[in-house]
Amino acid sequence: MAGYRALAAVGRSVVALLNRRFAEEIPDGTGRRPTAVLAGPLDFEKVDTAGAVIRYPAVSLYCYRLSIDRETRAGWGAVSAQDGLPRVPLRMHMMLAAWDQFVESELEWLGLAARTLESEAVLTGPLLDPSGDWEPGDMIQVVSDELAMDSFSEAFQAMHTDYRLCLPYLARVVRIDGARRPTAEEVTTVASRLSGIPR
Repeated sequence: MAGYRALAAVGRSVVALLNRRFAEEIPDGTGRRPTAVLAGPLDFEKVDTAGAVIRYPAVSLYCYRLSIDRETRAGWGAVSAQDGLPRVPLRMHMMLAAWDQFVESELEWLGLAARTLESEAVLTGPLLDPSGDWEPGDMIQVVSDELAMDSFSEAFQAMHTDYRLCLPYLARVVRIDGARRPTAEEVTTVASRLSGIPR
């Protein structure tokens, strides 16, 4: 499917999709429009400051966990055993959060993001960022994820930031292929007899 940059490419793909739909829904000059961004834990501590990644209004996409996709792992393992190319199918667990000075606006941005991802849950072709080195027919499914309240709280405690209202999503299956190694050439031993050398 893809190389080692596939995870980052999926994040870029989701952010690009959200920004395109935000621009269509709220054209220039018709109102405040959020910007979707990829963010990490440190970005949550610098919101709306000089040089910050998250500037009001915004929707952040944070990948807080990666896991093996157990539903497809066995199948890809069998394929790898046949052709010798290792493959690891992954799931990206993501949180969408909205950032604004007004709670009403944050709820609007989350609603718009949810509608976008529910309407276009399959990323394929031009919707996939080309940095992922995708093959024809590759696709990523973005679906809502189940995350208990305790897990939400633990995630924010680990980030040392205040709790925020979030939507949990899951991107599956991000399959990363191993690098192809050249196969060793067969070695043939040729025996020859040189004249003038006693046997």
